[in-house]
Amino acid sequence: MANIRSGLTLALCASLALVAPQAASAQVPAALPDMDSVAPGEATDADGTYVVSTINKRITIENGRAYVIDPWNTALIFTVKAGMVTLQNFRQTGPDTFEADDLPMMGKVVFNRQPNGTLQGVVQGTMGEAKYALVPTDYATVGDGIIDDGNEVIDPTPSMHTYRLHVSRGHCSGEKLTRKKYDGTVKVSILDKAKDRLISKHRNFRVECKDDGDRTQNYNFYNNGPGALTFTSAPDLANFSALRVEGKANGGIGGLIFNKESQLLPNARAKGRPLNVGEKVNDTVTVLSNKTKLQFRVTLERIK
Repeated sequence: MANIRSGLTLALCASLALVAPQAASAQVPAALPDMDSVAPGEATDADGTYVVSTINKRITIENGRAYVIDPWNTALIFTVKAGMVTLQNFRQTGPDTFEADDLPMMGKVVFNRQPNGTLQGVVQGTMGEAKYALVPTDYATVGDGIIDDGNEVIDPTPSMHTYRLHVSRGHCSGEKLTRKKYDGTVKVSILDKAKDRLISKHRNFRVECKDDGDRTQNYNFYNNGPGALTFTSAPDLANFSALRVEGKANGGIGGLIFNKESQLLPNARAKGRPLNVGEKVNDTVTVLSNKTKLQFRVTLERIK
């Protein structure tokens, strides 16, 4: 029984290591190894320093390991110190894909690299699935943490916000519905300040059309997973532009290709203030229009 309690405590501690840093003093080091105690592995072309989107703290990936640059406190009484290892066995599995053992989350994390170098990670940990992005320091800023008496971390006010972008609904409508359904694939993309386009993984969709009533039927998409983009930006979202909804609907010769721009970013900026954490902004984009329309709703949510 003691071993079970100890294991649960360790799992809880680990699962909280990548949540928002706490202002309260933390005196107990997190149960993570130091860099010197973890054997180096092979270098990859992703080696470098990144900002963790969920906590606005820097880590460095180097020779198969990732270690902490900016210390932080977890939601309990634990301190994640500089030099502690958060990723082990970091390895390249494809031209832009990587895997590692995420020690705080106690699970394997899979990264997909975007054109600007951002690593979008999905990890299946002890507390379920979690997502975060590792943003190259060229595209994010982070304040200097201050160590008081070697223990307490005084966290600066983050200068960057973290957002999640995804397709949240689809529907078809029209005066004369000659189609019974639309199915195919859809994805979202966005242009960063370096004019690199960040592209989500595509999601399959199937939108049923009704022959009576309002002739519409919603199709709900998950707001996370490979069909979503997580990115870090200045509060005014000035770093990003040209949000587009792209994909293909089956039917016809080669399918029906669509690539339409969304007004979601201008809608968010029109508020005249940064989005609050948890606040969402939506835009509906008509991607195919004839007698029957196919539309998708895209949603931007501030998550940090």
